Amino acid sequence: MTYVEAMDWMRYRRQTGPLNLGLRLEDGFAMLATVFNNVMGGKAKYSDYMPDRGFNVEPKSATPQEVLALLKRVKG
Repeated sequence: MTYVEAMDWMRYRRQTGPLNLGLRLEDGFAMLATVFNNVMGGKAKYSDYMPDRGFNVEPKSATPQEVLALLKRVKG
């Protein structure tokens, strides 16, 4: 694949979304479920129907004791 072809594919992906059919189906069904919910008087958001993939995980702060325990395990 040439550089120009790769750039064309990148541009296509930005415009149309992922190429994975499963992800596209999930996206479409979530959109439909949101529309149906809102038409019936519900207050659901689009993100309520999307599966949680763990991408937006809040970072956990470590306590000093946890850091010390981790370092002791690595030392040995």
